[in-house]
Order: sequence, then structure tokens, then C-alpha cells
Amino acid sequence: MWRAGSMDRRLQTSALLLVSGLLVEGLCLLWARPIAFVVLVGLGGFLIAAGVFFFLYSLLFAAHSGKDGKPDGLQKG
Repeated sequence: MWRAGSMDRRLQTSALLLVSGLLVEGLCLLWARPIAFVVLVGLGGFLIAAGVFFFLYSLLFAAHSGKDGKPDGLQKG
């Protein structure tokens, strides 16, 4: 398997949470029971919210890729 950086791994984790939340909500739409709404809101909503918050967390605490701490666009040539 290919090696992923720290940011790539975090983005993959947040995408996995989002997709699993969407799958749970899609399956709940096919399930015609009263408990389906509870699962839709509880489990599906939790997975989607966790994916969004983990994505925002990974953006907030992303490490700088520059060697001297400056962003890539501001380095002199």
C-alpha cells in the first residue's frame, strides 16, 4: 500500500466518516420502521458530524510544509 502523509491520512479518515454516514442515512431511507429515524439522526448524523469536525480539525492543525516555517508562496527564490 502506498505511504500517505499525515494530512492525507486525516483527509482519508474524515472522508471515510462522511461516506459511512451517508451510507447509513441512505439505508435508513429504505428501512420503513420507526426506529429508522432514530438511527438516521443518531448514527448517521453522528458520523457525518464527526467527519466534518475531523476535517476542520485537520485543516486547523495542519503542519507547514516549508522548511523555514514560511508558506510555500512567500519563499524567495
